[in-house]
Amino acid sequence: MKRILAQPRHLLLGSLRFVHPKYRFPVTFENVVFPPNGQYKLPPMPSEPTFDPEKGENKYKTTKRMIEARGVEEIHTELIHRQYGLVAKAGGFISAADFKYIQERLNKNLLDKQFAIWRVDPPWLPRTKKAQGTKLGGGKGSISHYVTPVRANRIILEVGGHITEFEARAYLTYLCVRFKFPVEFISEEILQKQRQEEADIQKYNQNPFNWDTVIKYNMQNCTKWLSQYDIIWKGRYK
Repeated sequence: MKRILAQPRHLLLGSLRFVHPKYRFPVTFENVVFPPNGQYKLPPMPSEPTFDPEKGENKYKTTKRMIEARGVEEIHTELIHRQYGLVAKAGGFISAADFKYIQERLNKNLLDKQFAIWRVDPPWLPRTKKAQGTKLGGGKGSISHYVTPVRANRIILEVGGHITEFEARAYLTYLCVRFKFPVEFISEEILQKQRQEEADIQKYNQNPFNWDTVIKYNMQNCTKWLSQYDIIWKGRYK
């Protein structure tokens, strides 16, 4: 057997490679902007709009107006407080029951110096319904409830303050299944990354067969059977 000679402690320690663990820098909140009205909790959404008879305003019935949820949002697509929120990935409608559920669940989770704000309008579009067993005909039924239409890429709500991304995901992710249309968690970093990826794809794309070329040269007489919405939104939104 070979005899292992004892080495001085300083030589033994010098030959070992000690790797310091890498800890993430603690999150700071110097640039957080709180709501100017001082309201940190989600306010309740009215279940129906208010009408002033003196101004000639009365309840009215209308069609479903699916056009209100069609296409892409062009205005409310940025996070005001540059932190976290929920974004609609497709068009849909939010009812007063959905607003109440989200408000109750989210307000219970918010801690001190954390806030949440709505980014959509209160319900205003009426939905009618006939009583069970009623025969067809006889006009539209009575107003059952009101909904809020949203388009794709619309910011539904924001969460901010002294909150980390881990906490925001825990607050918002399970609320996405409440909606009847696809909704995702979003942050300022994720939003900028998605837009950069879209810009890179458009810039470095080498495939000449795309929507712009197809519509420009009317390949296979596509403008005859494509709808105006396919031409405007390049087939991305319905």
